[in-house]
Amino acid sequence: MKKIRIALMLLAVGVGYMSAQNTEKAETYDKEVNLQTVEVIAYRLKNISYTDSIIGVGPWSNLRLLDVPYSISTLTSDMMKNLQVNSLNEVSKYMPSMQIEARGGLEVGRPQTRGFQGSVVECSRLDGLNIVSTTAYPMEQFDRFEVLNGIAGSLYGPASPAGSFNYSSKRVLDKPVGDVSIAYQTQGIGTYHADLSHRYFINDDKNKLYGFRINGLYADGEGFADYSNLNRTFIGAAFDAKYDNLTIETNLSRYNYKQYGYPGGFSYGTAIQIPKDIDPTKIGYGLEWAGMDLRTVTANANVKYAINDQWKIVAGILSQTVDRGMLNPGNTFTPDDSISSALNASSGAGRFKILSNRIVVNGLIYTGKVLHNVVVGTTGFVWDIYNANASKNIPLGKAGIYTPVTYPQPQLPPMDGHYHGSQNTQQSFNLGDDVTFNNHFSTMLSLSYNQIKNESYSRTGDKIGGYDDNAFCYSASLLYKPLDNMTVYGTYSDVVQQGSLAPKGTANEDQLLDPYRCKQYELGYKVAFPGIGTGIALFDLSRPYPFVDPADNTYKLQGTQENTGVEIYGDVAHKRLHLIGGLTYLNPKLKDTGIEATSNKDVVGVPKLQGNLFVEYQLPVQGNLSINGNVHHAGAKAANDINTTEIDGCTTFDLGLRYTTSFLKTRVIWNLQTTNLTNQKYWASIFPGSINGNGNSYSAFLGSPREIKVSVRVLF
Repeated sequence: MKKIRIALMLLAVGVGYMSAQNTEKAETYDKEVNLQTVEVIAYRLKNISYTDSIIGVGPWSNLRLLDVPYSISTLTSDMMKNLQVNSLNEVSKYMPSMQIEARGGLEVGRPQTRGFQGSVVECSRLDGLNIVSTTAYPMEQFDRFEVLNGIAGSLYGPASPAGSFNYSSKRVLDKPVGDVSIAYQTQGIGTYHADLSHRYFINDDKNKLYGFRINGLYADGEGFADYSNLNRTFIGAAFDAKYDNLTIETNLSRYNYKQYGYPGGFSYGTAIQIPKDIDPTKIGYGLEWAGMDLRTVTANANVKYAINDQWKIVAGILSQTVDRGMLNPGNTFTPDDSISSALNASSGAGRFKILSNRIVVNGLIYTGKVLHNVVVGTTGFVWDIYNANASKNIPLGKAGIYTPVTYPQPQLPPMDGHYHGSQNTQQSFNLGDDVTFNNHFSTMLSLSYNQIKNESYSRTGDKIGGYDDNAFCYSASLLYKPLDNMTVYGTYSDVVQQGSLAPKGTANEDQLLDPYRCKQYELGYKVAFPGIGTGIALFDLSRPYPFVDPADNTYKLQGTQENTGVEIYGDVAHKRLHLIGGLTYLNPKLKDTGIEATSNKDVVGVPKLQGNLFVEYQLPVQGNLSINGNVHHAGAKAANDINTTEIDGCTTFDLGLRYTTSFLKTRVIWNLQTTNLTNQKYWASIFPGSINGNGNSYSAFLGSPREIKVSVRVLF
């Protein structure tokens, strides 16, 4: 009854996201349509496209954002290039409902929205196909990045309520394009990037063609921390072919990411008060010989066939291998205001392998005057996890909190390979109907039948746990359009999430809990005018909360995490001015934990208030000179389960200049960006030892200091 009352109350208000009806593409590139992405309407400012037109949600394609009952956001390659962002962590601040939980580090952290922890595989996709989220990806690889906030299980299959994150690959362009750039970043990282595309027509027939796109980068140098080093190497190739109604798109890529000497994580217990103003550039919080070495190899293909003007079929497959060498420096805050440092040669997941798939049939059917946009399909993956055969924690020493010291490299333990720790199989069979009754009323219905199987193994190969289950996920939305440029909608979703693993030391250690259900109520309003789009989304999400019962030391479902909140978004493009902004307010609570001290407390690491405002203005001077600025605010966060300590909120400012000119019939773009202009010292991510409540330890990671990025880019 409580949730029904909440839903009825929210119906009086509304939900949504920014949108606009008149879309213009950037002239920088001619962009291909991707049938399995979530996007928002484009605005154009002097040939720069920062958001893309609506294309698809889940198995659906060719939908306007105004007709979609979800809150979604996106960044295109244009904006990422102009702001010189190259990692998901840097992108996340432009998404006002998104955070990175830096479990293992910011580059291998899990993306999340609305205060719920994301999963390793279920929530993240490349071109609609599941991928590993806990590895590094170069944003130079992608045409855009899209986020669907909240629950999406009926569209994509079982997943946590943390949202859906989709990377869209760069496709072969209609015209030959060369894009070469050189960049320099504080305090010594040089980056060299080239992106080349060419397409060939068969007998000058535009319906018969093939083409390729080669994309590569190399970056190396000292990072913001003294004696640190960052090395990034990426090579990617795309090959596309079209023959009448058949289109084939393929991609192959390899990314090596090495980061050493950066600050490690900081651990602490419940009684510790988190210190402030720690300088991330100081040597000692990180060790120049410790860090991470990530290697990600991905191959995927999509085949699209237009049966006729109203029906199409899309099939895709993806294979990915992720190797993670993690030699993590760790710092622990102690009661005597010191830091105890250690080196952790992790026994965690050192290798992931995933094989994912999808097939979707989409078409239109009329029943009288009622239009049905029908989808039938299946999507899923097989995900294998390989753990290290050995691990070791090596104590290094102790120092003052603000006076860290460096340590010589100890004798490291031999890394003698991996063993097959578990296999997760998930396959969803989807059915959906987007029903348009008339110009004012429509409904979107989606249902998925899901097969979930999990098996875990010991080092000797013996099966030690698992489950084989099936469940339904469903979602129902009602949309009302008083005018063609505005929508009021309400959505109810009920989905399943894979069960979590019982921790070491419990009576049922290494056993997997059965899948459990998550629910969401979301309602809202969105409106679009030429050059202006805005909306508001209100929501209530809940999921079961597993934790260790102190009475019998058993890990089981006993509580609930419930997050309620509101998201406000806006996008304005007027003449020389462009603004993109958003604000999210959350009330994240843990309830019925069985422990009075932790019941009805704020969720650790989730800010109640988070917002971002990006502004770009083209100066009225000779030439093409633009200035941009960004303000990002993250509010205070609870730092332990009993809420006796918190970390302060933080506001950071970015400032940039961009000048575009022509030289020898080529386009040259000079770019200067400064991030964290006032050099704020802040905690970027803070989280419990387990989001599922199985421990009394917590971890935190520092945010980046002020950095200056300079680049020159040539397009030909």
